[in-house]
Order: sequence, then structure tokens, then C-alpha cells
Amino acid sequence: MTEHKINTFIFDCFGVICDPVLNGWYNENRLKKGFVDENLKNVFEKFDLGELSEEDMIDYFSKYEGVNSSKDELREQIDSLLGIDSNLVKTIKELKNKGYKTALLSNANAAFFNRKVYPTYPEFKNLFDEIIISSEVGMVKPYKDIYLHTLSRIDSKPEESLFVDDSKANVDAAEELGINGFLYTDSDSFLEYVNSLGINLE
Repeated sequence: MTEHKINTFIFDCFGVICDPVLNGWYNENRLKKGFVDENLKNVFEKFDLGELSEEDMIDYFSKYEGVNSSKDELREQIDSLLGIDSNLVKTIKELKNKGYKTALLSNANAAFFNRKVYPTYPEFKNLFDEIIISSEVGMVKPYKDIYLHTLSRIDSKPEESLFVDDSKANVDAAEELGINGFLYTDSDSFLEYVNSLGINLE
């Protein structure tokens, strides 16, 4: 239970609202083809900062041993992994309708949102008062500047905000700044937590 009343909810995207896409493709194929890429975290960070493009990532994956797909096929495979948690979307809509502030804070390349996420889910933008995508601001989680930037954009105090992410490192970083954190596993347990805060949702 938090000491301060929560009025702001900040959500991660991939692994929370949407299925992991690039990471999902890597994990799925790593098991099938047996490759291990110890440098991938650094590559993803460059992609999330906007230093690498979607095309760069397709080129990068296409060089893995055992990957025989064309670049167009690779892009289709990656795009096909995009899904959205309709139960969590319903919860976010209800929070927003009740007057709570909502924000998206995603380590991602904005090009993927513009090309795939927004056209696939037209209501997506309406879920949030602010959308902060790392490549657009040149900052990534878990570095503290992007959390502070998000609080500033949505005009909220740390102690009145809840940050929801599936990465413990990202949640820990938020909590170090005084932001309340919730390590996300599924929409049901998140809804239970929201109700435990005294916010009654269906």
C-alpha cells in the first residue's frame, strides 16, 4: 500500500500493453536455431535511442547463423508478433475515464509505432495523456533522466505516480526516484493491485 494517493499511471509498452516484438522474435528463434547474442542488449539500446533504424535491425538479425529468411520475410515475422492485451487496455481506459492521468513510457523506436502500432490499434494514442518513446527523447530506461522527463511532461509528482513495467531493473530505477513501482506479470494481478489502492474498477 502506498502512503500517497496515486493520481498518475505510467505504463511500459512491450511486455506490458503489447507483446514483445523484436525481443519476442529473438527469444523464439534463439531456442529454435540455438544462437546466442551477448551484444544484443547494446544493439537494442542503440535502436531505442534512434541510432539504429528498423532496417538496421532487420539487417542485423538476417546475419544470424541459421536465419534463411529474406528481409521482407523477417519483417513480416517480427510484425506478426505484435499483439495487445485487451484486458489491460480496458483497465487503462477506465482509469482515464475516472480522471487519472495516464502515460506511456517505452524503450522503443518511434518508427515502429508510426508504421505498425498506431495503424493496427487506432485507439492506442487515446489511452494516454502523454506518450514518451525513448528514440524521440534520446533517453532510455533505466536511466533516471527519462523518468524525470516523463513526470515533467505529465506534470506529476513521483510519490503520486505508479510506474508499471515488466523489467525489475526499470521498476527499481523508478522507485529510487520516489516513484511507486509495480512489476507487471499479467492484467489480472495488476487490476487486483489497482483495486487494493482503493480505486474500484471492474
